[in-house]
Amino acid sequence: MATAVVTGGAGGLGAAFARQLRAAGYEVVPVDVVGDVRRLDVTDADACRSLAAELRPDVWVNNAGVGGAGGVLDQDDAAVRRIVDVNLLGVINGTRAAATTMREDGHGVVLNVASLAGWAPTPHIAVYSATKHAVRAFSVATDAELRPGPPRVRCLLPDGIRTPMVDVDDPGNLMSFSGSRLLEPDEVAAAGLALLRSDKILATVPRRRGFTVRLLGIVPSLAIRLKPLIERRARRNQAAARGGQG
Repeated sequence: MATAVVTGGAGGLGAAFARQLRAAGYEVVPVDVVGDVRRLDVTDADACRSLAAELRPDVWVNNAGVGGAGGVLDQDDAAVRRIVDVNLLGVINGTRAAATTMREDGHGVVLNVASLAGWAPTPHIAVYSATKHAVRAFSVATDAELRPGPPRVRCLLPDGIRTPMVDVDDPGNLMSFSGSRLLEPDEVAAAGLALLRSDKILATVPRRRGFTVRLLGIVPSLAIRLKPLIERRARRNQAAARGGQG
C-alpha cells in the first residue's frame, strides 16, 4: 500500500487531507506538534529526514502552517520568526527530506500548501504573505530542478479556509474574508488530490478567484489602488461570518 505523510495533520485542512488520502487507498501518517497523531516538528530538518527515511512515502503533503494576522510593525520578533520557520523552512525541510527518498525509490509527489496570499500583495498579513510567496517560488523552482523527476513537486494556493486558524473575531484576519466565502477544508483537500494526479505545478482554489488574484500580483499598483474597496468587502463578509456564528 502506498504511504502518504501529512504535516499539520491533527485537524483542519490536514485532517481533511488525511481522510481523503485514506479514501483514495493510501496508508496515511498524519504528523503534528499537537493532537493525537505522530509528533513531528517541521522546523527540525533532521526529524523530517528521519521520518522520510523510515516511511519512504509516496506522497508528502507539506500542510503545517501558522497564521500571521497582525501589522508588520506590530508583530514581535518571536512571532515573525515562528511564521517564517514553520511556513517556509518547514516546507523546505519536508520537501528536501521527502524528495531525497522519492528520488532513490523512483517515484513520489510532494504537495506544498501555500495560499492565494502567495500571489498578490496582502496587507495585514505581510509576513505570512511573504512566506507563501516564497513557498510558491520554491515549489516551482524545485520541480524544475528535479525534472524529469521523480519526484514531482506541486503547489496548492487556496483562498481563506474555514479552520480554527481563521478567527472571525480577529480584525487581523480581515483579508481571509475578501473572497465571496470561506472555503471548506474538504473542498480544498479534494483540489489538492486532483493536483497530485495532474501535470500542472500550481493550482488555485477557487480557480476564478485565483485568476483575479494573479492579475493583482502582476500589477501590484492596481492591488494597492483597490485596497480600500477590497477591505470594505472583507469587513462586510467578516461581520456576516461573525453574525452567522451566533
